[in-house]
Amino acid sequence: MKVGIKILGASTLLGSAEIINNGCAFLRNLILARLLSKEDFGIAAVLALMVSLFELTGKLSFGQQVIQSKMGDNRAFQDSTHTCQLLTSVFDTILILVFAYPLARWFGMEAHRGALMLMAIIPFCAGLTSLENYRLVRHLRFTPLMLTDTLPQVTITLAAWPLAAWLRDYRAILSLLLVKAVFSMITSHLIAERPYRLCWEPKLIKENLRFGWPLLLSGFLMFGIFQGDRMLIAGTYSLADLGTYAVAATIAMTPCFVVFRISGTITLPIMAQAQDDPAKFREYYRLYVQILALCSAVFVVGMILGGEATISLLFGKKYASAAVLALWMMVGQAFRILRGAPICAAMARADTINTLSSNLWRLSGLVLAVPVVLLKLDLYWVAIAGGIGEALALSSSIILLRKNQSLPLGDCAYPASLVAAIAVAVFVGSLALAPSHVAAQLVITAAGCSAAVALFGLSFGQLRHASIVLLSDLWMQLKCFINRRCNGVEAS
Repeated sequence: MKVGIKILGASTLLGSAEIINNGCAFLRNLILARLLSKEDFGIAAVLALMVSLFELTGKLSFGQQVIQSKMGDNRAFQDSTHTCQLLTSVFDTILILVFAYPLARWFGMEAHRGALMLMAIIPFCAGLTSLENYRLVRHLRFTPLMLTDTLPQVTITLAAWPLAAWLRDYRAILSLLLVKAVFSMITSHLIAERPYRLCWEPKLIKENLRFGWPLLLSGFLMFGIFQGDRMLIAGTYSLADLGTYAVAATIAMTPCFVVFRISGTITLPIMAQAQDDPAKFREYYRLYVQILALCSAVFVVGMILGGEATISLLFGKKYASAAVLALWMMVGQAFRILRGAPICAAMARADTINTLSSNLWRLSGLVLAVPVVLLKLDLYWVAIAGGIGEALALSSSIILLRKNQSLPLGDCAYPASLVAAIAVAVFVGSLALAPSHVAAQLVITAAGCSAAVALFGLSFGQLRHASIVLLSDLWMQLKCFINRRCNGVEAS
């Protein structure tokens, strides 16, 4: 099978899963935002903050270790990784129980301290999750991982409406989070090909920690990056303001998260296999950058031209003020999407320092947000501060990649500059085109996104060539399928 067809098949599978997963998450947010108050939505954001702060298990990226390591198929390595994961999750659980009370006071939620303590169940379940599905990803077998992610999402989405209609407060969101954690853990074991086991091998444990410690530190930085602003907002603004901020983040981050999940899961094992072939490695890297840049351009154009109509239509007019906030968040997310390419290239060669270093630069956005929050300025200034941090983080990442992996700066800098030019041009044009009718906004948005795709096709020969080869391979596969079907009919 052609590599392009194999990648397309994996992309289609993962894309379908991510559409389902994020579609379910988006639908739940719509249901909960419609049925619950802004304050309850703000409490839900605090619950998510609690888990994000103390979930060290996820920050160590044990699944990524299994994918990247040359020992990923080794049974002892997998079992020792299970052991590290479980021990870390127990520590996570203890941290949440200990800090539940002081954090409840910080957020002004003393009456809901028990809810914060219940969140300790989530990292504990994560620690008991089987990593077998990540081993299969090494061989580009994505179905088990897809099912582990998708089945719990669908289950709790089906329960969202009746549960929210029954409880009518934040307890509905709490219940859904706990059910998802338990169901995800169970599903990972039911689908695994190898049984879940633990073992203690000092050398392998050391390998886990060597790979994971930069990601652990980076994970804390990521918390500061993505949740630190919410912690500042929660301590200074109202829970209703936090709910509005959460809605804007949902709109801006959902498509970006889909791209990260699909592209990163597919590209990391492919680039890891080519880590000792510099020419092929750079070829994959350049193509990956161009694809991510195209996605960034489409998302930013879509948000500039159609963001306000989308938020009002989906979440209701009570969240209309989130449109400008979501736009500036999307600009920052465009830089973050692009940063996925140099980070993936570095990780494919076991260089996790790139992630840590770039996240240190990204933390500057949180530093810039502190005076904004203290002065209680409009929340979109918080998003602008985050965008500045993302731009600095992208610059740091590609510079460090050039230094450590000898990949030219221009491979990423040129596509990034094209995204910026498109965003500025569309924004200026949108000032003249401001239709009030939703249908007209959608037509203009579709035209703008199509123009961005065409411009990228004209600007990048490698992207254009890869698309042509892929379409040619698809056509050949389709012809072979039709011939087999026709021959089968004649034989019968």
